[in-house]
Amino acid sequence: MTRPRNQKAFTKARNVVNPVALKMPTPQDIDDAPCQTVDPEIFFPDPTDVIGIKKAKTLCGSCDQEIKNKCLSFALTNKIHYGIWGGLTEIERKSLIRQQYRSGING
Repeated sequence: MTRPRNQKAFTKARNVVNPVALKMPTPQDIDDAPCQTVDPEIFFPDPTDVIGIKKAKTLCGSCDQEIKNKCLSFALTNKIHYGIWGGLTEIERKSLIRQQYRSGING
């Protein structure tokens, strides 16, 4: 029996995202966040699953900006390569990092 591709990414991310080893946002930060009431796997769609990505981003979009920023900062600080964090896909986060790096060099 083979696993769906997104399950592999979810498993890898779950292995990377260890709340004991990483500085997670505090429960007070995310208690009311919409992501706390859904299956976390929704945030780890296959990178080619446009509908899955849109669903995850829609949930992230319903968070207030402060929580989204903390979530995104968490992913960037801990170099998380899988999933939707702070409303951005892994590709969008890589692009953001490149932009920040370039502006730091040129700015």
